[in-house]
This record gives sequence, structure tokens and C-alpha cells, in this order.
Amino acid sequence: MRGCQRKIILLKGTDSQIFDEAYFLLRRDVEDRGHEEIVREAQRIVDRNTTRRRHRRVTKRDVIAFAIGAACGIAAGVLVGMML
Repeated sequence: MRGCQRKIILLKGTDSQIFDEAYFLLRRDVEDRGHEEIVREAQRIVDRNTTRRRHRRVTKRDVIAFAIGAACGIAAGVLVGMML
């Protein structure tokens, strides 16, 4: 590689349970928007992705699986009760 110049934003201490540091490589064609705005956007991305992993949404599939498991458990309990 001959010469390489990249603009990098490094966020340390993200308070994430998943990662300690986040590196953002800025594109060359992006005009300079100001250091504070770029760091704020990087922090927003880190916060959004950290929150999403900590608070998993309950899906329709999860509810259906729970309902089927509960119904099978009740049916098994009724059958065992009838046998006694």
C-alpha cells in the first residue's frame, strides 16, 4: 500500500455490555461537518445498537411457542391427574 490517509473516530468507554471501543472510518467524500456533530452521530449509533441488544423484542413466534408449551403442559397435567 502506498500512502493511506483515513479519518477515524474512536469512542472508548461506551458503557456497553457488548463492546469496549467503537471505531468509525469516515468516508473520504464526506465534507467536514464539524468534529462535535460527527462524534454525536457516532455516539447515537453506539447507543442505538447497544439498546437493541439489551432489550430484545418479544415476537409473535415467541408468543406462539409459549402458548403451545403451556397447552402441552396443561394437557400432560390433566392426563396424569386422570390416571391417578
